Amino acid sequence: MKAPVIATSGLTEITDRVWVIPDSDHTLLVPNIGIIVGSRATLVIDTGFGPANARAVMEQARRLSAGRRIFLTHTHCHPEHGFGSNAVMGEVTVVYNAAQWSELQEKGAALLRLFRDRMPALASMLEGVEFVPPDVRYTGSLELSLGSGLIVEFHEVGGAHSRGDQAILVRSSQSVLFTGDLVEEGYFGILGDNESHVLPWIDRLTRLDQLGPEIVVPGHGHMRGRELIASYRRYFELAKRRVAELRAAGELSEAEIVDRVGNELLGLHPDWANRNWAARTVADLTWPARA
Repeated sequence: MKAPVIATSGLTEITDRVWVIPDSDHTLLVPNIGIIVGSRATLVIDTGFGPANARAVMEQARRLSAGRRIFLTHTHCHPEHGFGSNAVMGEVTVVYNAAQWSELQEKGAALLRLFRDRMPALASMLEGVEFVPPDVRYTGSLELSLGSGLIVEFHEVGGAHSRGDQAILVRSSQSVLFTGDLVEEGYFGILGDNESHVLPWIDRLTRLDQLGPEIVVPGHGHMRGRELIASYRRYFELAKRRVAELRAAGELSEAEIVDRVGNELLGLHPDWANRNWAARTVADLTWPARA
């Protein structure tokens, strides 16, 4: 397995004052990183897997910020997006939504053990991880001015991929939406526990689309326009529709429906990764899971 090291050499200004360190190679556990640079302050969105990645991202943020105040947020509480950011906490003002912080408190230690146990080759990258409370905690939404008209909107949209999902909309010369893992490019969606569900996910994607972004930065994979949200929603909506059709026909068991529709999704997206999650997407829509 390739080590999930953030390739800071790929840092690119995708529109005025909005920089991204991209997941250009679809490397497992490497998210897209955002650095938004205003005249008064900078916002960093995600820091990657482990303290070394956090320090590397922060080095780029400091260079671009030229002494300005730096805010930090994570799109959600999963390890590849921010475990290890405690290594830079003294340099930043941390912003979380309330659900994100409560989820991190409840699940952080278990997620840390899980990743260390299942990926022993990467365990050393998680040495020194601690969970530090945010400096700013909000519910619903929050607006932050970084200076010179650069406005950032934080939107709490949990209940799909994780309890504490948030999307960050940047209003620059073009509007840019950082979706976290609510939108992926080239990956099936991960429903990691009993707080991750398809029906809320469809709703959250509708809400993200209504924000009208011109550029969409997914949690993983390549950036696209607003159509990336709609295409990702269609994959979930197709699963929902096919499950309803097959159940209404009454010819297949719930397990057979999962197998049939899961294979249909795999056939429609032969180049997508996380392939084991196609069937799990369908399983979330069957009885009794849906109930």
